[in-house]
Amino acid sequence: MRRVGVLLVGVLALLLAACGGDPAPAAPPAFDPPTAFGPSSGTLLRGTAGSLTGSYGARPELPVALDGTTIWLADSGGLARADSTGAAVAVPLPPDRWVSGAPRPVPTAGLVLAAAASTVPGSGTTPPGLALELLAVPRSQAGEPDPTLAFTVAAPLPWSDAPRSVRTTVAGVAAVGAGRRVAVLTAATSTRRSSIAVDLDARRVLWVADGVLAGAVLDGRAPDGTPPPGATPVGDPVVVGAAVPPGGGAGYSPSSVVGLDLASGGRRWSTDDGSTALSVHRAGPGTVTVAGRRPTSARAFLTVYDAAGGVRNDVDLGTATAPPECRWDEATTTVCSGSNRTFALDAPTGALLWSLPAGGRVAPAVTTAWHGAVYGTTVNGPVVVDARTGRDRNPAPGAAPVVVNAYLGVGAGSGLLGGVVVTPAIG
Repeated sequence: MRRVGVLLVGVLALLLAACGGDPAPAAPPAFDPPTAFGPSSGTLLRGTAGSLTGSYGARPELPVALDGTTIWLADSGGLARADSTGAAVAVPLPPDRWVSGAPRPVPTAGLVLAAAASTVPGSGTTPPGLALELLAVPRSQAGEPDPTLAFTVAAPLPWSDAPRSVRTTVAGVAAVGAGRRVAVLTAATSTRRSSIAVDLDARRVLWVADGVLAGAVLDGRAPDGTPPPGATPVGDPVVVGAAVPPGGGAGYSPSSVVGLDLASGGRRWSTDDGSTALSVHRAGPGTVTVAGRRPTSARAFLTVYDAAGGVRNDVDLGTATAPPECRWDEATTTVCSGSNRTFALDAPTGALLWSLPAGGRVAPAVTTAWHGAVYGTTVNGPVVVDARTGRDRNPAPGAAPVVVNAYLGVGAGSGLLGGVVVTPAIG
């Protein structure tokens, strides 16, 4: 009797599958990290290659995020979801919103976040103003129902500009208190900058920091919310950014690096006062790289700080006059690429692991790094090197993605229309 019951269940399952139409396609094989890519499967953002390719030693940035085999992107001020063929579906937005930075999927919240500059209507003798706005979209995969906005939260800024002139980013997301999830957004022009924090659960603005361009949110965890091996506990999360006095200042104005409390926005520490051209990037679960120029000598520097503002390492840049760009691989390594060399740092300690050129080998111009693999180009074309050793893992991977995960690579295209090409991971 038990065997007959099993057979009946099996027959019933087959009938239900037949009635339900074609089954969902199986996910492609995952490679963590990928070291080889196939031919392009699609193109996005056609006609924009000139602004995406960057220059030797400078990491290009794309307004693109990967979530499995789904692509989220900012396109001409809008927000869209695409599949690996480049077929995109726009997210309907209220009028006068301008999204310029990459969206950020937040799996623990079931959301995809984007930052938008929007216009605050004027009234009477009061001119229109500017707001920085969080756009929250329910997380979904390509092929599912069209994406729509779940909610928005906006904060008026103490300065104004045309939304299309404002660069917006989602700098990070972390949990505070009893698991409240807080997102940090930034807005910047050539002369002004502000950051805001938004409580995703209460759907309200917690604070606005004028003059601060947040670069990282440190909480001792990886982007998926898990503590990586060897990570040092951070305690209360801290927002690290580059600050100028309220009221603005150009990129070469005297600046400082500040650590702000994520929940309150209060300043915990400040350092590198008076330095210029400061940039802050996350270097690990509890560390950041700070690059810029010293106020007394105008020489480039790179320093690794922890969440408390302590120095982990001061990297000797030699004769370099421009600071490098650094990228955390979301595991144990940060890779930096500049005009004269590429090197890797241990994410928890900031210790130097390797540097190129050396031993007759040239330095790759890094496009990104992920889970122990470094992607970039040399005079020989795309290359993948090992993040911990600097040795070649694949001298001809087929692509040098700027955004990558276990399924896809996305990078700048070529030719007249250029754009962004999607290449599937194959090894």
